[in-house]
Amino acid sequence: MAQPTLPAPSAPSKKRKDPPINSAFRPHAQKKQKTDHRARQRDARTLSTQTTSKAFHNGALDVSAFIKAREYEITALQQGIQRSGHANNRRAFQQVPKELRRRTASHNAKKVPKRLRRRAEKEMIEDNTPTVTARRRKPTGHMRLRLDTMKRLRALGAQKRAAKDKAKEGKADATGQPDRAAAILPRKPKLKKQPTLAKPPTPKARFRKRQIHKSWLPTHLFHTKRAHMTPPSAPLWRFSIPLTPTQKSYRPTHRAANERGAVAWDMSYIATIALEGREDSIESLLRGLRVDMAQGRAKWKNGTRCREVWIYGRDSKHPIAPVTIIWSASSTVEVQPSSRKRTLFLRMHPSAFTQTWEEVLKMARTAKPAVTVEDLRFEIGSIDITGPGSTEALLAALWPTQTPTEEVSVEKTWASLLGLTNPASLPAGAMLAFDTQDPRLHHPPRTVQPPTSQQEYDNLLRLIAEWPVDRLLTNPVIFDRIARQEGSRLPSQKAINRRKSLATPGAYPEAIATDPAIPILLYTTPDSDRRTQSTWTLLAPWKTIQPIWYSIQYYPLSTGHQPRFGGLNEKRQLAFQRGIAWFPADYPGTDAGWEWEMQERRVRLEEWKKRPKAKRVSWERVDLGGGRRGEVGDGLACDWSLLLRREEAAVAREEGQATTRPEGLAHLPPAHAREVLSNAASTSPSPIDGKLATIRLTLITRGVPQTCARIYRLPRTDIALRKSWLTLLEKPNGNHKHHLPTTVALPKDASPHLLQRRLAQSLLYTAQAGEETYPSCPGEEDLIGFVTTGNFNLAEGKGTGMGCVMLAKVLEDVRSGEDEVRRLCVVRNSGEGIARLGRWEVV
Repeated sequence: MAQPTLPAPSAPSKKRKDPPINSAFRPHAQKKQKTDHRARQRDARTLSTQTTSKAFHNGALDVSAFIKAREYEITALQQGIQRSGHANNRRAFQQVPKELRRRTASHNAKKVPKRLRRRAEKEMIEDNTPTVTARRRKPTGHMRLRLDTMKRLRALGAQKRAAKDKAKEGKADATGQPDRAAAILPRKPKLKKQPTLAKPPTPKARFRKRQIHKSWLPTHLFHTKRAHMTPPSAPLWRFSIPLTPTQKSYRPTHRAANERGAVAWDMSYIATIALEGREDSIESLLRGLRVDMAQGRAKWKNGTRCREVWIYGRDSKHPIAPVTIIWSASSTVEVQPSSRKRTLFLRMHPSAFTQTWEEVLKMARTAKPAVTVEDLRFEIGSIDITGPGSTEALLAALWPTQTPTEEVSVEKTWASLLGLTNPASLPAGAMLAFDTQDPRLHHPPRTVQPPTSQQEYDNLLRLIAEWPVDRLLTNPVIFDRIARQEGSRLPSQKAINRRKSLATPGAYPEAIATDPAIPILLYTTPDSDRRTQSTWTLLAPWKTIQPIWYSIQYYPLSTGHQPRFGGLNEKRQLAFQRGIAWFPADYPGTDAGWEWEMQERRVRLEEWKKRPKAKRVSWERVDLGGGRRGEVGDGLACDWSLLLRREEAAVAREEGQATTRPEGLAHLPPAHAREVLSNAASTSPSPIDGKLATIRLTLITRGVPQTCARIYRLPRTDIALRKSWLTLLEKPNGNHKHHLPTTVALPKDASPHLLQRRLAQSLLYTAQAGEETYPSCPGEEDLIGFVTTGNFNLAEGKGTGMGCVMLAKVLEDVRSGEDEVRRLCVVRNSGEGIARLGRWEVV
């Protein structure tokens, strides 16, 4: 009997698929072919044809077959033409730049530029695309009542305005002259003896409820449509400030600010305090704020330069904030310098305004003769603009009111700056003041072509070298209160449009005598680094900031771009990439810096709590090497209390009092910190106990420092660990393709050349992060500071950071005299166990 045939055993089932074959060992036929992105266009342009051989049968022409073949080819030609046209065809919403596209663009023709709306509407009709009007929300009963009430109020307001205009016309007809009461200018406002804080301008009725607990910038409506703003319930420094544009802007901002284009910010939230009085009284007040009056005295006191200094409180030795000081030019020469009346502007960050205001008032009360103090926060606004195209954009937006006949003037100097690509080429803190016309008369602005000949560039270099503005000593009109008020009385937009319609086609309206003269003041960043881009700062009356802003934003640069706008994040980004400390985040030793740190701690804690436990860092399990576990201090903060008194800090954290500011923590300005480090041999640690210095951090090896990263000095007690870190300095990580892994042991009978190669590799090879031979992180006793701002630096092409160190802890390394190790440090990100070798310098 034959045995039944059994089926072949099936292969065992696999829960996982086999890994893909390495492409290096894959046969050529199995390699993945590259995607042909133009196959669709090639197929659309390929025409189908038929050979003529089928039309001939035994040498005779088959007419019907010949006609059908030609008909087929003609049809294929017509279809090919249509396919080829549709292959390159793009819809209207695809014609706009990528950063301007929206998901609703294909369903709403109003989301595309005006020049493409008619085409978009046609495409929507052809494709039967549903429109948003068909799904528009119908008003509810409550909304209908509100709309009716608003309609009645508008009608009532129109009737009142019409009655008022009719009464004015009747009065003018009766007297034969227009109403002179409307043309009378208000009297010069008298300053009160007791200085008071400025009140924000009264907003329109429909926006009044939105500004009860905060104020809007002059360009608020521009930014709300294009940027992420501070939450309505959580304003920043009592202002609604744009944080970042809604479109992706990190890399475009870097390119516009350094390579081509320009980036502008509305900085009207920067506070301005005016001091008016005798020159000697103002100087004594500045000395009370511990301002060095000798540095740069000549040009700074004459009013041709601005200067940035640190100010201190009278009763405390702790610094308050960096302020920009601007003197008015001296108008009277025959009067003695000590008795001349001068005006001075103090400009500071809004986070330090209250503290500065109180200190200035204390000293103004004791000054003899008296010094008048005035708050100009909502009277003077400002715009910052940086980048290679910043000067070009300002030249197109600012039209001086007059063209002087003198050979040397501020207006002519300003017009001669066309072609300047970096304001840092000018003298540090250089100032230009003149009156400008209403920017709306020249809107939209037209491209100003930069110079192209070598002679024009030579003239520009000669102008920068001589800088004739220093010899003019013209007093900026912006210091005059009456001039600021008259410059703020701008005509209505309807009047501007009427003048434009009467002008010659293609020409701007001519200036008339009644046009307001807007006083402005331009100055470059004081003490700027010549290696990086500098920034123009424009001061103008508060109400004129908006028209100037629109002229800058809509100016077509000669490079083919338009100036970008930035928010608070972009301001910090560019300061970080240029290696400049940003106040107040990088100065935690000040009151404003500590308040910012507390706010950031709360934000980081909320984000940490939102994550599930499996996705967030467990601070107790952080492996620091050498058997140590647990993060040093609070992992979500720059725990400065840990550096002062570790025992008290631990008790405070247990009791929940870690938010209070540590006693004795203070900040040293950069100039004072450099002086302490240069005289480290003669400086004792006790006077600088608790003093912080802001530093710029650069990693020698790989890695990117993040905010709240820990900064350690090289170990001083563990000599072996210190030498292992210094080994990374001697043999930094490089190309290690040719080293053999140390885990592979050579056989006993290995040839001599293999032994020599292994020995050479062991001498040249540096341990990589994560390996057992990589040095571990130093101990808590070697902690010297924290990173306040850290990220990958696009300008440097590697990870950098800004941080602060305790000066008393770094003096020992500075005194050692070893140049190559005195600025070395070890950086470890919070929540990570791997540390990196870096180098720091005071900024």
